[in-house]
Amino acid sequence: MRGVIAIVVAGLVAAGTSAGMAESVQKHQHRQQKRIEHGVENGSVTPKEEQRLENEQEIIEKEKEQAREDGRVTKRERREIRHDQRKASKDINRKKHNTKHVPK
Repeated sequence: MRGVIAIVVAGLVAAGTSAGMAESVQKHQHRQQKRIEHGVENGSVTPKEEQRLENEQEIIEKEKEQAREDGRVTKRERREIRHDQRKASKDINRKKHNTKHVPK
């Protein structure tokens, strides 16, 4: 009986963790999008930089969709997505704080 309960609890924890990870990945993606928009609005991101950053976000989105195709996002897939998001975050920071600006 205890074994069955332990399996059920472990299953619920695992399901909650993957759902929580998907939510945090989605929130991260949303925050990055807002950062890009803010950079465009204040002129710190040029149109060419914006296009490159948007393309990077689209690639991450496609990667997420491919990971979800089989109904389960593995730890490796999740790690790769997070790695790409971190790289994109650094790229956004570099583009916003470089010397290229849109003239006002």
